[in-house]
Formats: sequence, C-alpha cells, structure tokens
Amino acid sequence: MDPKEEEKLIHISSLVLHEMRGSLSDEDRLFLEGWLQESAMNKHIYQRCLDEAQRRKGYASLQQFEKQRNFESIKAKLSFRSSKSRQGLMKRLWPYLAAASVLLALSVVWYWNQDNSRPVQTHLGAVNDRLPASRQAIITLSDGRQYVLNRDEKQVVIDGSGIRYDDGHKVASINAAVSAKIETPRGGTYDVTLPDGTQVKLNAGTILSYPTVFAKDRREVSLLGEAYFEVKKRKDQPFMVHTQNQQVQVLGTHFNINAYPTATQTKTTLLEGKVQVKELVKGQKVTLLPGDQSVNTGTELIKHPVNIQQEIAWIYGKFNFDGKSLRQVMDELSRWYAIDVIYKGDVPDVSFFGGTFRTSKLSTILKILKDQDLSYHLTDDGKLIIEKSDPKEQKGGQ
Repeated sequence: MDPKEEEKLIHISSLVLHEMRGSLSDEDRLFLEGWLQESAMNKHIYQRCLDEAQRRKGYASLQQFEKQRNFESIKAKLSFRSSKSRQGLMKRLWPYLAAASVLLALSVVWYWNQDNSRPVQTHLGAVNDRLPASRQAIITLSDGRQYVLNRDEKQVVIDGSGIRYDDGHKVASINAAVSAKIETPRGGTYDVTLPDGTQVKLNAGTILSYPTVFAKDRREVSLLGEAYFEVKKRKDQPFMVHTQNQQVQVLGTHFNINAYPTATQTKTTLLEGKVQVKELVKGQKVTLLPGDQSVNTGTELIKHPVNIQQEIAWIYGKFNFDGKSLRQVMDELSRWYAIDVIYKGDVPDVSFFGGTFRTSKLSTILKILKDQDLSYHLTDDGKLIIEKSDPKEQKGGQ
C-alpha cells in the first residue's frame, strides 16, 4: 500500500470519529466532504462507518473478504512468488483492501475511544520514524565463513552445491562446511530453500540452522524465532523442527512455528497435512490437523482450533493485534522495526483489537495503536518510550 494513501485512510478514520463526537472543525469537514465526492465507494464506506453494527465488524469485514477470495487461492498466489507477482495481485485487490482498511481503522479507533472524548497525543516526530522490515539476512557456515545476503533478492538456496539466489546467481561454494545457519536480524526477513526443496519464510529476529546435506532417513532443522514451512513430501524421510522446548515431526505439510526465546509460549499452527508436536519436559504429544494450533508453555502442551488467517497474518504482510496485550504487540513491533521498547512508570497492560499492514512506517502503526491512557515517544537512538499520558497535556493539546 502507498504510505500516502494509508496515511490518508487513517486521517479519514479520525475525521469520521470526530464527526460522530460532534467535534469536527469546519476545515476538516470540507476535507471529509471532498473525500466523499471522490467516489461512490467512499460514500458507501462512510455510510457503513456510521452504522454501529458495521463499526463492530470492521476487522471481521477484512477477514470475510479473505474468505470470499478463497484463502487457499490467495496463499498459492502470494507464497514464495516474486515481488512483482505479489505487487500485481495487491494492485488488483487494492479497492477491496482500501475499503477494509478504513473500516478496520475506524473500528479500532472507535473501540478504544468510545468511552473517552479526550484528544490523544502520540509524541513521534517524522525525523525519528522507523521504516518496516526489509530483506536482510546473514549466512554463517560451519567453517566460520559469513555472507551478508543481497537486500534486492528475495530467496536464497543453501545446499551441498553451494549458496545461490533463486535467480541462479551464486553467492559461494560450500566446500567443507557441513551445516549452515541463516539469521534475520530485527528489522529483517528472508526466504530460504532447504537442500530437499522445502521452502521457509523467516520472520524478523529468527535463526534457522540445518545441515547442507540431510541424512537419508530424516531431515532435521533447528529454529529460534518464527518461520513458516512448506515441507516437501518424502515418505521415508520425515522432517523435524527442533526448538528450545519441543520438536515437530512431519512428512509433508504447511505449518508455522512461533518460538521466540523471549515468549512464554511456543505456538505451532497447521495449515495443511498433519504434524506431531512433542514437548521435551514431560514428553507430552499432540497431533495437529489443519486449523489446529498447539501451545507449549514449557510445562504443558495443549491444542485448540484457531483462525488461521489471523495466526499467520505476518506471511501476508499484515499485523494482527486481536486480543494481544501491550507487551505482546510491542515485542512484535520491536522485532519488525528494530527498536527497543522501554516502559516508563506504571504502564497499564491494555489489550488491542484489529491490525494493519506491515508495510507501514512505525508512526502509522502507533496512530492506530494509540490509547487514551498511553503516550509514545521515539528517541534518536531507536528507543520507544511508553508511559501513561499526562491528563494535563491531553487537556491542553490535540
């Protein structure tokens, strides 16, 4: 999404909110009326925004759009394709996403401000803004060699024949190295093809380790962070993912594992096929079917059905904040924007609703996440300070 267009959508959301409160200025009213005259779609969105039931369904509308467009079809088009193909698809879907974005932003702002008419301050200057994560990764071979991957490339292949990009351009030879580690820093993401053809999407702040040649009877990798796997089917060579507190065994399937070391839970979400998850403390096991998620707390392993689209929103370039606490959301933003979050004073651990696109600048995200009791300030050295808002400041400023 064009950042300017997204900024405009957020601005429109704010104007409609002020109109509902009866606090819209004459200048802003003219701007809103001009937006309404731009298209019939804008008028339709506006009418829906004035409907209380529709405001409550803002986020649901976005999810319903994905279901109507066939989740599996979108996944097939977006998964491991070139950026040009993905951009083409997004361009065709833009009118629908734009509409859903306005509804989503409005529902978020309305929910968090419906019982409080005080203006909100978000202290975040453009100079100190942060761009979203980009293609960044470092490969470390077992013999000590390191390679910084090209930001302009999307995917890398590391196997017994060497290291190369998916366009065939060679990075290096493997030589005597028997294993490889690919690491995305905070603010980085990358795709990798394993020696067996399995494809993996690495989220920010993730480390994936594996041999350059898999054993004949098994394929084993280790994960620290979050990754989405599309495993090649090999009946006599099961695929295993090891994390700090569990192992996942599959033959061929699509699944996501969230196993960040700072998180209190390891989550495994299954999209296709069947996997077995085993926690390493008590040896508990659960078998997942499509739509299931296992949650490993370190002492207990349980499974339950989930909304897949929400759980793997990151794969499709979106944040999903539904039901997440302030600290959970900030952990995610810290990795995506490479910032350090500092909580100053007694900060309430509020819960959020909704989400937005990961292509946004940090300032845009914080506009959506603004809460009447919280203030955000980003320092020059990349520290996001969060504290309770000063009622006196709120009373005196917009």
